[in-house]
Amino acid sequence: MGNDQLFKTILERLLQDFLELFFPEVAARLDFGSLSFVGKEVFANVPEGEVREADIVARLATKDGEPKLVLVHVEVEAEHRGDFARRMFQYYAVLRIHHRLRVLPIVLYLRGGPPSKFEEYREDIFGLELLTFRYHSVALATLEAEEYVGTSPLGASLSALMSWKKSRDRAALMASMLERVTGGGLNEALKFLLVNVVKTFFVLTGKDAERYRQLISRKEFRAVQEVELTWADKLMEKGREEGLEKGREAGVIEGKRKTLLRQMSAKFGEVPEAMMVRVEVMSEADLDSVLERILTATTWDELKLGG
Repeated sequence: MGNDQLFKTILERLLQDFLELFFPEVAARLDFGSLSFVGKEVFANVPEGEVREADIVARLATKDGEPKLVLVHVEVEAEHRGDFARRMFQYYAVLRIHHRLRVLPIVLYLRGGPPSKFEEYREDIFGLELLTFRYHSVALATLEAEEYVGTSPLGASLSALMSWKKSRDRAALMASMLERVTGGGLNEALKFLLVNVVKTFFVLTGKDAERYRQLISRKEFRAVQEVELTWADKLMEKGREEGLEKGREAGVIEGKRKTLLRQMSAKFGEVPEAMMVRVEVMSEADLDSVLERILTATTWDELKLGG
C-alpha cells in the first residue's frame, strides 16, 4: 500500500475523527450516522491530458438548518504544488453540478504546504474578478506534534508527520504516539494502519532508538510492546510474501529461458555458447519476443538475438 493510499484508507475509516480533530465546529453540525461515500468521480483533463479521481467524497446529513445534505471532499496531497488550487476548484465544480449539493472541500498535505488554514483559487478577465474559491487546508508539517499526540489515536498517528521542534525527547514522543494509538479502542486493522504511519514517518536512529527500546520495556508500556511484536510479525510476513512473489517471477523467467534454449536446439541443432550467454541475460520481455520469432525463424539471424 503506497503512502497516499494508506492515508486515503485511514481517512475513509476515520473521517469523523479527522473532522473532529481539525474542524470541530463543522463536525458538530454533521450527522455521522448518515455517512455514506459516493462513487469515485472521474475528472477528465484535470489537468489536460490526465484522468483523475477525487480521493474521498462523503455524503452526510446536517443536524439542523440548511443545507440538509452536504458533501465532504478530502484530497490527500504528498506536498504542495502550484497548480493544485485550480484542480481543487475543478473538483468542486464537477461535484457541485453533478450532485447538486453544497461541498466542503479540504486538502491534507503530508509534507510541506502553506501555514494558512485556507487556500484560494481566483479567476478574472480584463481586470474584473469573476470568482474566488476557498478551501480548507491542513498542512501537517506546520503543526506542533505535542499538541496532537494526546488528542486521539488518529491525532497521535498524524503527529508523526508534524513538527517536533519543541520536543528533544523523540523516544518519549514515539512511545506516546503508539501508546495513544493502542489505547484508543480501535480494531486491529485500524490500529495497524495508524501504527504503520508512525513507523513509516517517525524513524528513530542511534541513541534515540536505544532509549526508545529501554523506555517501552517498562511494564506500563505493555500494550506498546505487543504492538511492536505484531508490527515485527507483519513485516516478516510481508517480507516472506515479497520473497515468494520474487521467487515465482524468477521461476517463470527461468522457465522461459529453458524453453527457448530447448526450442533453439530442436530447430537449429547445437546452440552456440555465445547464443546461450545472450539468452541468459535477456529480460522477460525480450524472451517473449524471441519465443514468438522462433516459431517462424529459419536461421539464427532471424531470431535477432543481437551481439
